[in-house]
Amino acid sequence: MYACLAPPNRDDYMKIIYFTTACKKEDYVSFSKMWDSSLNASIQNLHNRFIRALAMTHEVEVISMRPFSRKYCKLKKLDAETKQEGKITWHYLGIRRHKVSRYLSITRQSNKILSKINLKDCIAITDTLNPNVLKNSTKFAKKFNLPIIGVCNNTPSGIHDTGKSYTKLLLDTAGNLTGYIALTSSLNTLYNKYDRPNLVFEGILDDTVSKAKENKYGDYIFYNGSLDPRDGVDELMLAFKRLDNPNLKLLISGYYSDEEVQKTAESIKNVINLGNIPSDEVIALANNSRLNVNPLPFSEDSDRYFVPPNLVDYFNSNSVVLSVRNRRFKKYFENDAIWVESDETIKELENNLLEGIKAGLSLSKENRAEMIKKANADANKLYSMSVINKRTILFLKQFLKQKE
Repeated sequence: MYACLAPPNRDDYMKIIYFTTACKKEDYVSFSKMWDSSLNASIQNLHNRFIRALAMTHEVEVISMRPFSRKYCKLKKLDAETKQEGKITWHYLGIRRHKVSRYLSITRQSNKILSKINLKDCIAITDTLNPNVLKNSTKFAKKFNLPIIGVCNNTPSGIHDTGKSYTKLLLDTAGNLTGYIALTSSLNTLYNKYDRPNLVFEGILDDTVSKAKENKYGDYIFYNGSLDPRDGVDELMLAFKRLDNPNLKLLISGYYSDEEVQKTAESIKNVINLGNIPSDEVIALANNSRLNVNPLPFSEDSDRYFVPPNLVDYFNSNSVVLSVRNRRFKKYFENDAIWVESDETIKELENNLLEGIKAGLSLSKENRAEMIKKANADANKLYSMSVINKRTILFLKQFLKQKE
Protein backbone atom coordinates (compact mmCIF):
# COMPACT_ATOMS: atom_id res chain seq x y z
CA MET A 1 0.00 0.00 0.00
CA TYR A 2 2.80 2.42 0.90
CA ALA A 3 5.55 1.17 -1.40
CA CYS A 4 6.61 3.49 -4.17
CA LEU A 5 9.65 2.65 -6.29
CA ALA A 6 11.66 5.55 -7.63
CA PRO A 7 11.19 5.92 -11.39
CA PRO A 8 14.42 5.14 -13.28
CA ASN A 9 16.54 7.88 -14.88
CA ARG A 10 14.74 10.73 -13.18
CA ASP A 11 17.14 13.16 -11.60
CA ASP A 12 14.31 15.22 -10.13
CA TYR A 13 12.71 12.37 -8.18
CA MET A 14 12.43 12.94 -4.46
CA LYS A 15 9.96 11.82 -1.83
CA ILE A 16 9.40 13.78 1.37
CA ILE A 17 8.66 12.25 4.78
CA TYR A 18 7.11 14.98 6.93
CA PHE A 19 6.91 14.55 10.74
CA THR A 20 4.38 16.92 12.30
CA THR A 21 1.37 17.44 14.57
CA ALA A 22 -0.58 18.98 11.67
CA CYS A 23 -3.64 17.47 9.98
CA LYS A 24 -5.58 17.82 6.77
CA LYS A 25 -7.32 21.17 6.87
CA GLU A 26 -10.82 19.66 7.18
CA ASP A 27 -9.71 17.18 9.83
CA TYR A 28 -8.16 19.93 11.94
CA VAL A 29 -11.46 21.83 12.02
CA SER A 30 -13.34 18.84 13.45
CA PHE A 31 -10.44 17.82 15.70
CA SER A 32 -10.09 21.26 17.29
CA LYS A 33 -13.76 21.14 18.33
CA MET A 34 -12.89 18.21 20.61
CA TRP A 35 -10.74 20.44 22.85
CA ASP A 36 -11.78 22.50 25.86
CA SER A 37 -8.78 24.78 25.32
CA SER A 38 -7.92 26.43 22.00
CA LEU A 39 -5.11 24.90 19.94
CA ASN A 40 -2.43 27.12 18.40
CA ALA A 41 -3.79 27.37 14.87
CA SER A 42 -0.69 29.15 13.55
CA ILE A 43 1.35 25.93 13.92
CA GLN A 44 -1.28 23.91 12.05
CA ASN A 45 -1.62 26.51 9.30
CA LEU A 46 2.09 26.77 8.58
CA HIS A 47 2.77 23.03 8.39
CA ASN A 48 -0.42 22.22 6.49
CA ARG A 49 0.32 24.88 3.88
CA PHE A 50 3.95 23.84 3.61
CA ILE A 51 2.97 20.21 3.08
CA ARG A 52 0.51 21.18 0.34
CA ALA A 53 3.07 23.47 -1.29
CA LEU A 54 5.61 20.65 -1.45
CA ALA A 55 2.94 18.29 -2.80
CA MET A 56 2.40 20.52 -5.84
CA THR A 57 5.31 18.64 -7.42
CA HIS A 58 6.41 15.84 -5.06
CA GLU A 59 4.94 12.99 -3.05
CA VAL A 60 4.70 13.71 0.68
CA GLU A 61 4.21 11.03 3.32
CA VAL A 62 2.99 12.79 6.47
CA ILE A 63 3.50 11.09 9.82
CA SER A 64 1.13 13.06 12.05
CA MET A 65 1.27 12.86 15.84
CA ARG A 66 -1.82 14.89 16.59
CA PRO A 67 -1.75 16.80 19.91
CA PHE A 68 -3.47 15.03 22.78
CA SER A 69 -4.28 15.87 26.40
CA ARG A 70 -6.15 13.78 28.93
CA LYS A 71 -7.16 17.01 30.68
CA TYR A 72 -8.31 19.16 27.76
CA CYS A 73 -9.21 16.74 24.94
CA LYS A 74 -12.72 15.27 25.03
CA LEU A 75 -11.59 12.16 23.15
CA LYS A 76 -10.33 9.19 25.15
CA LYS A 77 -7.88 8.19 22.43
CA LEU A 78 -7.01 8.96 18.83
CA ASP A 79 -7.37 6.11 16.36
CA ALA A 80 -4.82 5.44 13.62
CA GLU A 81 -5.99 6.34 10.14
CA THR A 82 -4.56 6.88 6.65
CA LYS A 83 -5.99 9.41 4.16
CA GLN A 84 -5.01 10.44 0.65
CA GLU A 85 -5.03 14.06 -0.55
CA GLY A 86 -3.52 14.38 -4.02
CA LYS A 87 0.20 13.62 -3.70
CA ILE A 88 -0.09 13.66 0.11
CA THR A 89 -0.58 10.56 2.23
CA TRP A 90 -1.67 11.49 5.74
CA HIS A 91 -0.67 8.82 8.29
CA TYR A 92 -2.47 9.70 11.52
CA LEU A 93 -0.84 7.75 14.33
CA GLY A 94 -2.99 6.21 17.03
CA ILE A 95 -2.51 8.05 20.33
CA ARG A 96 -3.09 6.42 23.72
CA ARG A 97 -3.90 8.10 27.03
CA HIS A 98 -0.97 6.72 29.02
CA LYS A 99 2.18 8.73 28.22
CA VAL A 100 4.72 5.89 28.34
CA SER A 101 2.70 3.47 26.20
CA ARG A 102 1.78 6.41 23.96
CA TYR A 103 5.41 7.09 23.03
CA LEU A 104 6.26 3.41 22.56
CA SER A 105 3.20 3.02 20.34
CA ILE A 106 4.16 6.07 18.28
CA THR A 107 7.60 4.59 17.69
CA ARG A 108 6.19 1.21 16.61
CA GLN A 109 3.64 2.77 14.27
CA SER A 110 6.20 5.08 12.67
CA ASN A 111 8.59 2.21 12.14
CA LYS A 112 5.86 0.13 10.50
CA ILE A 113 4.92 2.94 8.12
CA LEU A 114 8.50 3.76 7.16
CA SER A 115 9.42 0.10 6.63
CA LYS A 116 6.78 -0.07 3.87
CA ILE A 117 8.06 3.02 2.02
CA ASN A 118 10.92 2.88 -0.45
CA LEU A 119 13.23 5.37 1.24
CA LYS A 120 15.66 5.77 -1.64
CA ASP A 121 15.82 9.45 -2.62
CA CYS A 122 13.83 10.48 0.45
CA ILE A 123 14.27 13.49 2.69
CA ALA A 124 12.73 13.93 6.14
CA ILE A 125 11.25 17.22 7.32
CA THR A 126 10.32 17.72 10.96
CA ASP A 127 8.52 20.10 13.28
CA THR A 128 10.98 21.42 15.90
CA LEU A 129 8.51 22.54 18.60
CA ASN A 130 7.04 19.21 19.70
CA PRO A 131 9.44 16.96 21.70
CA ASN A 132 7.76 13.68 20.69
CA VAL A 133 7.75 14.61 17.01
CA LEU A 134 11.37 15.75 17.11
CA LYS A 135 12.67 12.72 19.05
CA ASN A 136 10.79 10.35 16.75
CA SER A 137 11.86 12.02 13.51
CA THR A 138 15.56 12.26 14.42
CA LYS A 139 15.59 8.65 15.58
CA PHE A 140 14.22 7.38 12.27
CA ALA A 141 16.31 9.71 10.14
CA LYS A 142 19.39 8.21 11.77
CA LYS A 143 18.10 4.64 11.47
CA PHE A 144 17.31 4.96 7.76
CA ASN A 145 20.15 7.37 6.90
CA LEU A 146 17.83 10.16 5.77
CA PRO A 147 18.76 13.84 5.55
CA ILE A 148 16.48 15.63 8.02
CA ILE A 149 15.44 19.27 7.81
CA GLY A 150 13.89 21.16 10.73
CA VAL A 151 11.08 23.69 10.28
CA CYS A 152 11.61 26.44 12.87
CA ASN A 153 8.60 28.70 13.29
CA ASN A 154 9.01 29.89 16.89
CA THR A 155 11.35 29.72 19.84
CA PRO A 156 10.69 26.93 22.35
CA SER A 157 10.16 29.60 25.03
CA GLY A 158 7.53 31.21 22.79
CA ILE A 159 5.19 28.26 23.41
CA HIS A 160 2.85 28.78 26.37
CA ASP A 161 3.35 26.93 29.65
CA THR A 162 6.88 25.69 28.90
CA GLY A 163 10.07 26.05 30.92
CA LYS A 164 13.85 25.93 30.60
CA SER A 165 14.00 22.12 30.43
CA TYR A 166 11.60 22.13 27.46
CA THR A 167 13.72 24.73 25.67
CA LYS A 168 16.97 22.88 26.35
CA LEU A 169 15.53 19.54 25.20
CA LEU A 170 14.27 20.93 21.90
CA LEU A 171 17.37 22.97 21.07
CA ASP A 172 19.70 20.09 21.97
CA THR A 173 17.69 17.59 19.91
CA ALA A 174 17.40 19.97 16.95
CA GLY A 175 21.08 20.91 17.05
CA ASN A 176 22.24 18.08 14.80
CA LEU A 177 19.75 18.25 11.96
CA THR A 178 21.02 18.27 8.37
CA GLY A 179 19.48 21.61 7.49
CA TYR A 180 16.95 24.20 8.61
CA ILE A 181 13.94 26.09 7.25
CA ALA A 182 13.06 29.07 9.44
CA LEU A 183 10.62 31.97 9.46
CA THR A 184 13.34 34.43 10.50
CA SER A 185 17.12 34.52 10.25
CA SER A 186 17.37 34.76 14.06
CA LEU A 187 15.34 31.54 14.44
CA ASN A 188 17.78 29.88 12.07
CA THR A 189 20.71 31.11 14.19
CA LEU A 190 19.03 29.86 17.38
CA TYR A 191 18.46 26.32 16.10
CA ASN A 192 21.28 26.03 13.57
CA LYS A 193 24.28 26.27 15.89
CA TYR A 194 26.66 24.58 13.41
CA ASP A 195 25.73 26.92 10.52
CA ARG A 196 24.33 24.21 8.27
CA PRO A 197 22.41 24.90 5.03
CA ASN A 198 19.26 26.90 5.64
CA LEU A 199 16.31 28.58 3.96
CA VAL A 200 14.33 31.51 5.39
CA PHE A 201 10.85 32.72 4.45
CA GLU A 202 8.22 34.43 6.61
CA GLY A 203 5.14 32.43 5.68
CA ILE A 204 3.04 30.73 3.02
CA LEU A 205 -0.18 31.89 1.40
CA ASP A 206 -3.08 29.47 1.09
CA ASP A 207 -3.75 29.46 -2.66
CA THR A 208 -6.89 27.31 -2.37
CA VAL A 209 -9.17 29.72 -0.48
CA SER A 210 -11.72 31.77 -2.41
CA LYS A 211 -11.77 35.49 -1.60
CA ALA A 212 -15.48 35.76 -2.40
CA LYS A 213 -17.42 35.10 0.83
CA GLU A 214 -20.63 36.63 2.13
CA ASN A 215 -20.17 39.36 4.75
CA LYS A 216 -22.71 39.05 7.58
CA TYR A 217 -21.13 41.60 9.94
CA GLY A 218 -21.38 44.87 8.00
CA ASP A 219 -18.43 47.27 8.44
CA TYR A 220 -15.76 45.92 10.75
CA ILE A 221 -12.07 45.90 11.69
CA PHE A 222 -10.51 42.46 12.05
CA TYR A 223 -7.81 40.88 14.20
CA ASN A 224 -6.83 37.22 14.39
CA GLY A 225 -3.97 35.79 16.45
CA SER A 226 -3.04 35.39 20.08
CA LEU A 227 -5.71 36.53 22.55
CA ASP A 228 -3.07 36.97 25.24
CA PRO A 229 -3.13 40.56 26.58
CA ARG A 230 0.66 40.79 26.15
CA ASP A 231 0.17 40.66 22.37
CA GLY A 232 -1.63 43.98 21.99
CA VAL A 233 -5.25 42.86 21.70
CA ASP A 234 -6.29 44.87 24.81
CA GLU A 235 -4.79 48.06 23.40
CA LEU A 236 -6.55 47.42 20.09
CA MET A 237 -9.93 47.08 21.84
CA LEU A 238 -9.36 50.23 23.93
CA ALA A 239 -8.33 52.16 20.81
CA PHE A 240 -11.49 50.96 19.08
CA LYS A 241 -13.59 52.09 22.05
CA ARG A 242 -12.12 55.59 21.80
CA LEU A 243 -12.91 55.69 18.08
CA ASP A 244 -16.57 55.84 19.13
CA ASN A 245 -18.05 54.81 15.78
CA PRO A 246 -21.41 53.06 16.35
CA ASN A 247 -21.56 51.87 12.74
CA LEU A 248 -18.28 49.93 12.98
CA LYS A 249 -17.50 46.63 14.69
CA LEU A 250 -14.24 45.09 15.90
CA LEU A 251 -14.00 41.34 15.31
CA ILE A 252 -11.29 39.47 17.23
CA SER A 253 -10.46 35.78 17.06
CA GLY A 254 -7.63 33.41 17.90
CA TYR A 255 -5.94 31.16 20.43
CA TYR A 256 -4.48 31.46 23.97
CA SER A 257 -7.79 33.02 24.97
CA ASP A 258 -7.48 35.03 28.20
CA GLU A 259 -10.31 35.68 30.68
CA GLU A 260 -9.38 39.36 31.05
CA VAL A 261 -9.41 39.79 27.27
CA GLN A 262 -12.86 38.22 27.16
CA LYS A 263 -14.10 40.57 29.92
CA THR A 264 -12.73 43.59 28.07
CA ALA A 265 -14.39 42.43 24.84
CA GLU A 266 -17.74 42.00 26.60
CA SER A 267 -17.51 45.47 28.16
CA ILE A 268 -17.05 47.35 24.86
CA LYS A 269 -19.96 47.84 22.50
CA ASN A 270 -19.51 46.34 19.01
CA VAL A 271 -16.50 44.18 19.96
CA ILE A 272 -17.21 40.58 18.94
CA ASN A 273 -14.96 37.76 20.14
CA LEU A 274 -15.32 34.87 17.67
CA GLY A 275 -12.94 32.55 19.54
CA ASN A 276 -10.73 30.10 17.67
CA ILE A 277 -12.07 29.83 14.11
CA PRO A 278 -10.93 27.80 11.05
CA SER A 279 -8.24 29.27 8.78
CA ASP A 280 -10.59 29.53 5.79
CA GLU A 281 -12.98 31.63 7.90
CA VAL A 282 -10.08 33.82 9.05
CA ILE A 283 -9.15 34.52 5.43
CA ALA A 284 -12.78 35.20 4.48
CA LEU A 285 -13.15 37.69 7.33
CA ALA A 286 -9.86 39.36 6.40
CA ASN A 287 -11.13 39.80 2.84
CA ASN A 288 -14.32 41.60 3.88
CA SER A 289 -12.94 43.90 6.59
CA ARG A 290 -12.23 47.62 6.44
CA LEU A 291 -8.87 47.08 8.17
CA ASN A 292 -6.85 44.02 9.20
CA VAL A 293 -4.78 44.80 12.28
CA ASN A 294 -1.54 43.43 13.74
CA PRO A 295 -1.22 45.08 17.19
CA LEU A 296 1.77 42.99 18.42
CA PRO A 297 3.96 45.42 20.41
CA PHE A 298 7.45 45.88 19.00
CA SER A 299 10.34 44.41 20.98
CA GLU A 300 13.78 43.29 19.88
CA ASP A 301 13.02 39.65 20.73
CA SER A 302 9.61 39.52 19.05
CA ASP A 303 10.99 41.28 15.98
CA ARG A 304 13.88 38.82 15.68
CA TYR A 305 12.10 35.57 16.44
CA PHE A 306 8.37 35.92 15.85
CA VAL A 307 6.24 36.34 12.75
CA PRO A 308 2.84 37.87 13.64
CA PRO A 309 0.09 35.33 12.81
CA ASN A 310 -1.80 35.97 9.58
CA LEU A 311 0.18 39.09 8.60
CA VAL A 312 1.15 37.31 5.38
CA ASP A 313 -2.55 36.56 4.74
CA TYR A 314 -3.48 40.16 5.51
CA PHE A 315 -1.20 41.40 2.72
CA ASN A 316 -2.96 39.06 0.29
CA SER A 317 -6.47 40.11 1.34
CA ASN A 318 -8.98 42.54 -0.16
CA SER A 319 -8.42 44.93 2.71
CA VAL A 320 -5.90 47.46 4.01
CA VAL A 321 -3.31 46.33 6.59
CA LEU A 322 -2.61 48.26 9.79
CA SER A 323 0.44 46.95 11.64
CA VAL A 324 2.78 47.83 14.44
CA ARG A 325 6.30 48.18 13.06
CA ASN A 326 8.02 44.93 12.09
CA ARG A 327 11.41 45.34 10.47
CA ARG A 328 11.20 42.46 8.00
CA PHE A 329 7.69 43.16 6.77
CA LYS A 330 8.18 46.92 6.68
CA LYS A 331 11.19 46.32 4.43
CA TYR A 332 9.11 44.23 1.98
CA PHE A 333 5.79 46.09 2.31
CA GLU A 334 6.79 49.64 3.27
CA ASN A 335 4.18 51.30 1.05
CA ASP A 336 1.63 48.50 1.25
CA ALA A 337 0.34 49.12 4.79
CA ILE A 338 -0.27 51.69 7.50
CA TRP A 339 2.64 51.31 9.94
CA VAL A 340 2.56 52.53 13.53
CA GLU A 341 5.04 52.52 16.40
CA SER A 342 4.41 50.71 19.68
CA ASP A 343 6.84 52.91 21.64
CA GLU A 344 7.59 52.24 25.29
CA THR A 345 4.24 52.33 27.06
CA ILE A 346 0.90 50.60 26.76
CA LYS A 347 -0.92 53.93 26.48
CA GLU A 348 1.25 55.03 23.57
CA LEU A 349 0.49 51.77 21.74
CA GLU A 350 -3.22 52.42 22.25
CA ASN A 351 -2.84 56.00 20.98
CA ASN A 352 -0.87 54.94 17.92
CA LEU A 353 -3.34 52.18 17.04
CA LEU A 354 -6.17 54.71 17.29
CA GLU A 355 -4.37 57.10 14.93
CA GLY A 356 -3.62 54.20 12.57
CA ILE A 357 -7.27 53.13 12.52
CA LYS A 358 -8.36 56.68 11.73
CA ALA A 359 -5.80 56.90 8.92
CA GLY A 360 -6.94 53.58 7.45
CA LEU A 361 -10.62 54.46 7.56
CA SER A 362 -10.02 57.86 5.95
CA LEU A 363 -8.21 56.52 2.86
CA SER A 364 -9.78 57.50 -0.43
CA LYS A 365 -11.28 54.73 -2.54
CA GLU A 366 -8.45 55.11 -5.07
CA ASN A 367 -5.63 55.06 -2.48
CA ARG A 368 -7.21 52.09 -0.73
CA ALA A 369 -7.48 50.11 -3.98
CA GLU A 370 -3.89 50.95 -4.96
CA MET A 371 -2.51 49.92 -1.57
CA ILE A 372 -4.38 46.60 -1.65
CA LYS A 373 -3.30 45.85 -5.22
CA LYS A 374 0.37 46.45 -4.45
CA ALA A 375 0.25 44.44 -1.21
CA ASN A 376 -1.35 41.50 -3.05
CA ALA A 377 1.30 41.54 -5.77
CA ASP A 378 4.19 41.75 -3.29
CA ALA A 379 2.75 38.99 -1.07
CA ASN A 380 2.32 36.59 -3.98
CA LYS A 381 5.81 37.35 -5.28
CA LEU A 382 7.25 36.28 -1.93
CA TYR A 383 4.88 33.74 -0.38
CA SER A 384 2.64 31.99 -2.92
CA MET A 385 2.65 28.20 -2.71
CA SER A 386 4.30 27.93 -6.12
CA VAL A 387 7.13 30.29 -5.09
CA ILE A 388 7.68 28.43 -1.81
CA ASN A 389 7.60 25.11 -3.67
CA LYS A 390 10.31 26.17 -6.13
CA ARG A 391 12.57 27.64 -3.46
CA THR A 392 12.19 24.67 -1.11
CA ILE A 393 12.58 21.89 -3.67
CA LEU A 394 15.77 23.51 -4.98
CA PHE A 395 17.02 23.77 -1.39
CA LEU A 396 16.17 20.14 -0.58
CA LYS A 397 17.80 18.63 -3.66
CA GLN A 398 21.29 19.52 -2.42
CA PHE A 399 20.91 17.03 0.43
CA LEU A 400 20.23 14.13 -1.92
CA LYS A 401 23.42 14.98 -3.82
CA GLN A 402 25.35 15.03 -0.53
CA LYS A 403 23.87 11.66 0.36
CA GLU A 404 25.15 10.16 -2.91
